Amino acid sequence: MAEPTSIEVSTHALEEEQQVLFDLRPFLEKDHSIAAVEVNIQFDHSLKKAQKYKAYPFQAVFDHLVGQSSAAWLKTADPAKVLVTYNCVDGYHASMTLDKALSQPSYLAFTDLTSETELWTGKMAEKMPPFYLVWEDVPYEDDSFVWPYGLAELSLSPYEAAYQAIFPKVNLAGFHLFEHNCLKCHSLNKIGGVMGPEFNYPKNILSYWKAEDIWAFINNPQSFRYNSKMPAITHLSRTEFDEIVKYLRELAEMAR
Repeated sequence: MAEPTSIEVSTHALEEEQQVLFDLRPFLEKDHSIAAVEVNIQFDHSLKKAQKYKAYPFQAVFDHLVGQSSAAWLKTADPAKVLVTYNCVDGYHASMTLDKALSQPSYLAFTDLTSETELWTGKMAEKMPPFYLVWEDVPYEDDSFVWPYGLAELSLSPYEAAYQAIFPKVNLAGFHLFEHNCLKCHSLNKIGGVMGPEFNYPKNILSYWKAEDIWAFINNPQSFRYNSKMPAITHLSRTEFDEIVKYLRELAEMAR
């Protein structure tokens, strides 16, 4: 392993009620104190191959950020009840509970060590900076961990408070399916990602799209829209999709 790069982090934390927002971009500055390491990733889920990166251990970064934060609730909260959201520069907002996020070794990668230049090259140079979150021991078949690139911020909030405006009274299964499969890119009541359109505010998507058309679209977006950026969602069963539809209908009723 190469000698670690020294880094001491300058943090920016924004607290609004119980939400804490950390800007990760200061980690790219020089003369800091958290050590960067070389890490070998056996199963890179985004690039579909083994990769080697220079990166900061996520646990060390997280501990430093929390240590500098004045949010007392975060220091004592049950990790299973804290939602961590990875905010990316392209509008992708991936979330998981904090206990899940800390359950496996992960890293904030900032340099590709498999290239001759030891920098991001080609399309990677456009997509990956400032950071790419990678996991050391997560196999390809496990899609429960997120791999966001263009990662710029961490947002932490109590799970129930974060989803209060979209939490169902009935269709819990549909909510969790939407959370896992859709909320990274699409928002509900302004909660979630902004890569794709909002699905409930000011109008619920089911008020202007038929469920059958949505099902056909997610299975083959290119058949509806030329050069669509949305990837085909082929792992979702029709039964699971129907649960999401039930949840979206409940959300529409809640808005009345």
